[in-house]
Amino acid sequence: MKLRDRVALIFGGSSGIGRAIAVRFAREGASVAVVASRDLARADRVTKEIRDAGGSAQSFVADVRNVSEIQRCAADVARTLGPIDILVNSAGIYVPTHLNETSEEVFDQMVDTHLKGTFFAIDAVVPSMKARRSGRIINVASVAGLRASGPYSLYSAVKAGVIMLTRALATELAPHGVHVNALAPGNTATPLNEAERCGPNAASVMAAKAAVTPSVRVYTPPEEIAAAAVFLASDEVRAMYGTTLLLDEGLSAGA
Repeated sequence: MKLRDRVALIFGGSSGIGRAIAVRFAREGASVAVVASRDLARADRVTKEIRDAGGSAQSFVADVRNVSEIQRCAADVARTLGPIDILVNSAGIYVPTHLNETSEEVFDQMVDTHLKGTFFAIDAVVPSMKARRSGRIINVASVAGLRASGPYSLYSAVKAGVIMLTRALATELAPHGVHVNALAPGNTATPLNEAERCGPNAASVMAAKAAVTPSVRVYTPPEEIAAAAVFLASDEVRAMYGTTLLLDEGLSAGA
């Protein structure tokens, strides 16, 4: 029970890596605020899963592209569950953004979801953390922020921004006892890439990715990313500030 009596706010907690983190945090004793972007029913499904296993969770909704919704959600969580000890920024979208094919709307959605949302979620919880001189902030970045992918140019750019934002805010908040770190997963088995893994061209896609993946295991289970999140959220190591943990099956090390 490494997170006993902690309150964890997880944006993007209704699916994928965020869902896995929510479930694992609850198992470690945290009271978890599961935040969906629009559909409360999606958060409710994760909340029910946690409660059925004996954990503590509450459902919330907030579009991280909207600052007022972030602020409202953080205030609702603090009022309902107590002061926020852990923030996880896991909300995200993953779409190709080729030149001459990408609209301004998609551009804004990518930047606002990943960068704007991360910045203002941290902004919303930091005053309380600084006052208590304690807090853990975990940003979900990506190996794409370190190893560029042409078809996903904007995704690579915003994830690189999340990594640098993690480093910069860590230096600002470390004197106040607040830890800011990031996770950089590689290909992870989530609903975002289900069509890629299970679609009609899955065999060729998997073969091509395996050829450039040193471990040959193309997709990491999200539960392993969640285990790393527990490490960053716990008090086991207090010296980590501004670190990005890679969980990419060796992709960034070289093929």
